[in-house]
Amino acid sequence: MINVSVIVPVYKTPLDNLNTCLGSLVAQSMTKSEFIIVLDGPSDAEYSICKDYATKDSRFKVFQNTHLGVSATRNFGISNAQGEYIAFVDSDDWIDANTLQECYDFAKKNNSDIVTMDFFENKEGKDILRKQKPKSTNAQKMLHQILVGELFGGMPIRMIKMDFYKKHPTLFPTNVGYCEDVAFWAQFLQFQPQINYLNKAFYHYVQDNKDSITRKYTVEKYIERKKSIQVLKKILPNTFDSEINMAAFNVKMEAMKYGLLSSKDYMSFEKTYLKNLIFSNQTLRRRAYLLFITIYTAIFKKAFKEFL
Repeated sequence: MINVSVIVPVYKTPLDNLNTCLGSLVAQSMTKSEFIIVLDGPSDAEYSICKDYATKDSRFKVFQNTHLGVSATRNFGISNAQGEYIAFVDSDDWIDANTLQECYDFAKKNNSDIVTMDFFENKEGKDILRKQKPKSTNAQKMLHQILVGELFGGMPIRMIKMDFYKKHPTLFPTNVGYCEDVAFWAQFLQFQPQINYLNKAFYHYVQDNKDSITRKYTVEKYIERKKSIQVLKKILPNTFDSEINMAAFNVKMEAMKYGLLSSKDYMSFEKTYLKNLIFSNQTLRRRAYLLFITIYTAIFKKAFKEFL
């Protein structure tokens, strides 16, 4: 019997990072585990490295597909998982050697459908602890915190019971290239799983891979983030309208930070409510400027100058 299946999509991963990631799987103290490595249109070097690990450790199962994107790759990985629980690791990150055993033991003790935990941000080899501190383990309240940005929405810091997943099969959306994790949780958490919070960090989220879409901000990323908001609007009931609006506001604020938000887009892409603006964590100067833009546009019915 396999206790935990770990799904690892691989696409354009720096080879040093890939070796570190796979090495951290080899080091896992849990023997009843499997590592499902899904090569999403890999380079010859990526394929060679993964096959070498599979030759040396029978827990590795390597699959090679044409490039379909991270959502389709994760869906494929889940369909091939045989574990009692499933977990996710991105190929440029790594986990501590006791991760699977401790998380599995905690899940079994608490009869968890989902285990959620803290994580480390790893920058230039230094770990920064990111405590999650959920206000509640109620599924709907946790989804609220994810949507408004109070909790990290990534897959890798959570483990899912396969029996519960099979009763409520949920796919990652293949029509968006960013925030597919949040779209998954927006669907899955509506089934009211039993969630338990393990107050500990095991996962090291590496920030130094500049080629990763999650590590850099571009116009393409902004477009994908806007698409993800539209996906959430289709998935969630009207009771989550305020959370979706806040998520859209956060998308706009991130785009503004990198100089990619025009005043026209600020006004046209989802409404910005004054309460979101006033109580946001933006600087006082930025909030005042955005408030001026909002009032100006409302009065004169035209966009102000572009943001710097």
